[in-house]
Amino acid sequence: MVLKKQEFKDDEIPIFDEACAYGRGGYWQFRMWLAKENKYARKSPRTRSEITAVERGKAIYLEIYANLQQGKTYFSSTTKEGGNNT
Repeated sequence: MVLKKQEFKDDEIPIFDEACAYGRGGYWQFRMWLAKENKYARKSPRTRSEITAVERGKAIYLEIYANLQQGKTYFSSTTKEGGNNT
């Protein structure tokens, strides 16, 4: 996968050098750039603990990565991408 960002901010914790965990509103969030879809995949590990967020972030990363390797997309196709079936 191609990285969107090569450097992370001080408040972002890199996960496998391709994703990061970052704090927002007291809770931690997970973010990973998806080059094929040209978007960020975002998900909440649902925790306030930094250590737990990193561990859950690794699990989220592996789940997303496995699905991408199988050819699945993270986001569903839009109406524009689906075309007109009339």
